[in-house]
Amino acid sequence: MARGRHQLLVDTLRRFVRRGADVHLDRVLEKTRSEDIAAALEQLPPREARTILSRLLTHPERAAEVVTAYDHAQLADLFRGLDAVALKPVFRQLSSDDAADILGRLPDELSDAILAELDDLESEGLEELMQFADDTAGGIMSTEVFSLDKELTAREAIVSLQESVDAEMVFYMYCINEEGHLVGVLSLRQLLTVPPATQLKDVMVSDVISVPVTMDQEEVAAIVARYDLLALPVVDEFNKLVGIITVDDVIDVLREEATEDMMLMAGLGDEDLALRSTGTAIRTRIPWLIMGIVGLMGAAAMIRAFEHKIEAVAALAAFIPVVVGLSGNVGVQSSTLVVRGIAMGQLDVGEVGSAVWGEVKVVGGIAFLCGFLVAGISYVVGGQNLMLAGAVTSSLFLSMLVAAVVGTAVPLIAERLGIDPALATGPVLTTTIDLVGVLIYFVVASLWLGL
Repeated sequence: MARGRHQLLVDTLRRFVRRGADVHLDRVLEKTRSEDIAAALEQLPPREARTILSRLLTHPERAAEVVTAYDHAQLADLFRGLDAVALKPVFRQLSSDDAADILGRLPDELSDAILAELDDLESEGLEELMQFADDTAGGIMSTEVFSLDKELTAREAIVSLQESVDAEMVFYMYCINEEGHLVGVLSLRQLLTVPPATQLKDVMVSDVISVPVTMDQEEVAAIVARYDLLALPVVDEFNKLVGIITVDDVIDVLREEATEDMMLMAGLGDEDLALRSTGTAIRTRIPWLIMGIVGLMGAAAMIRAFEHKIEAVAALAAFIPVVVGLSGNVGVQSSTLVVRGIAMGQLDVGEVGSAVWGEVKVVGGIAFLCGFLVAGISYVVGGQNLMLAGAVTSSLFLSMLVAAVVGTAVPLIAERLGIDPALATGPVLTTTIDLVGVLIYFVVASLWLGL
């Protein structure tokens, strides 16, 4: 929905809620897509959003669509004041993966009450899903997977598909043996084009791309992207088909991981800003800023230590921001490329040396061009002091190369150590590069100027 239409919907819903115009409100909700309603509810004050949700609860299937599209992290606030009895019809309409994810985000009391209201079979399936970590294949999969016995004919398979009502987005036909092991796959198109009497085992592809329930969701997303899949089967340790991950789940994963990496690299933590209290936000952000203070005070101490050299050549102080700023920018660029490469599966964390060398070659060319420009400027600004220009240029070149090495190596090493590379490349990396840049600048300048 275009931004103008979205804002019009938000304003309309708010106006009808405040006026108590239930008939008009129901009419608008009936004509609006569930995804657009969810986006509008996220923009409304909680009380007004809950009023609209209460109108939707009379149509559980539609309410489930809205709840699925709503930010799951904020559903606890949206459900406030509702009991398990009112929410039961909605959860019965949700797919298993969405229901498990939402239950895991609700207060324990409400979550347990909803599970108690559901049938034993439904609650057992959801509790089993909730045992998997949120960021694994098991945590994002749906157990409502459509599978077929490999001995069936194409005609029998089509009849089974027509009779299935709970299947989750049937893009592929997964074939299993009598033990439930995943043994093959064929596309829906292929099923419809083969002779009706053909057995599935004769046309299925035996080399099935699947993932274990314990695989990290980032790796799952990388596999889906690499092979251009619309769905991905999930198997247990015995290769039994236990679930399916569809492309819409992968899109959510990519968005979630990209947001998390961006927040970590900025030193903001990985929690949803909308759910933070003021105190929590302060506790999350202040450690990184304190670390920055420590680093900057270290840089100030270095400058203080070289004070006598600055007094000898006062123009040295003017170029500190140039060296530190450019090397810091290079470090951020290098680390960003590496973090993205790791997330997309484009970089092998075991090849640190080759990755560093490739980035050094690129940054070497950039540093040469920047150095040439800075040399001319520093020569003019520094009173046509050729030695000063050489000191600034060579220290800039060296500090940019060091920044490239640090910015490339640190996230790769962090990944090998099991640390989130985004966490290791935020304020920590910036502070380190600043300190190293200042040190290189004064050491090189001292050698050039004979101070």
